[in-house]
Amino acid sequence: MPGIEQGRVCIFGAGGPVGASAARALKEDYTLRLTDIRGIEEIREPQSPYAPMPARPEPPHEWRQVDVADYDQVLAAAEGMDALINVTVIRPELVGAFRVSMVGAYNVMKAAAECGIRRVIHTGPRHLYVGFEGDYKNDFDLPDDVPLHPGADLYALTKHLGGQIVRVFAEQYGIEVVCFLYCHFRPGDGGDAEDGSGVGPFTTSWEDTGDAFWYGLRAPSLPRPYEVFDICARLPHGMYGTDKAERLLGWTPKHNFERLYRRT
Repeated sequence: MPGIEQGRVCIFGAGGPVGASAARALKEDYTLRLTDIRGIEEIREPQSPYAPMPARPEPPHEWRQVDVADYDQVLAAAEGMDALINVTVIRPELVGAFRVSMVGAYNVMKAAAECGIRRVIHTGPRHLYVGFEGDYKNDFDLPDDVPLHPGADLYALTKHLGGQIVRVFAEQYGIEVVCFLYCHFRPGDGGDAEDGSGVGPFTTSWEDTGDAFWYGLRAPSLPRPYEVFDICARLPHGMYGTDKAERLLGWTPKHNFERLYRRT
C-alpha cells in the first residue's frame, strides 16, 4: 500500500509522553483523534523530567476518553480513521498491564480489521537488561528483528505478548503494522546531564521519538505485514542501530548525544 501522507489518525494513549510527542509531529499534516483513559484536564504533570505533556487539541483535532480494554470504545474511536497508533501502556499493575498491553492491542487490531484500516503503528519496549541469562546485555550488532526475550518481567512480557497478537492480526488480515521499539528517553540536548557523563546504548531523544511516527505513516509498502524498528540514536556502543529505519522508512535520528560520550 502507498504511504499515508494526509488523513485522519487516531492515537490511543495520547496522554503519555510518547503519544504527546507523536501528536506534536503529526498535527500539521494529519487530523488527529487523541484518546486516553484520562481526560486532558486530568493530566497535570509530566511522567518524568523533560517528558512531553499533551496539549489540549484545537479543531479539527479532538480529544476523547477511551479505555483501550473496552472494544466498543476502541471501535467507535477507530471509525472513519485512515490509520491507528497504539502507544498505550501500564507497567507495574498485574491486571492492568495485561488489560492494556494485551487486550488493548487485540482491540486496536480487531477494530482496524473491522474498519478496513490498512496501516497501524504499534509500540513497545526494547528491554536491554531483564536480569536473566537469555537477555542481550553482552551482545552487539543486534538487528531490529532479534527476538525479544522478556523473561518474567511484567512490562516486557505483556508488551511482548501484545506484539505477537498484533503480528498475527497483521498477517491474517493484510494490515501493515509498523512496530516501534523504544527504551530510554532524553531531551535532544541531553538536558542537565554533564558533558562526558555517559548515555545508555539504546537512547532516543523525545524529539526523534515523535518524528518517527510521521515517517511511519508515510512509508511505502513494507516487505512484511509486521515490521519491527528500533527507534534510537546512533551511539558508539554498537548494540543497536538505525539501518532498517533509514532503509525502509527514511527516518534518521537528529540527536545522537555526542556531548554525553565525547571527552574534550
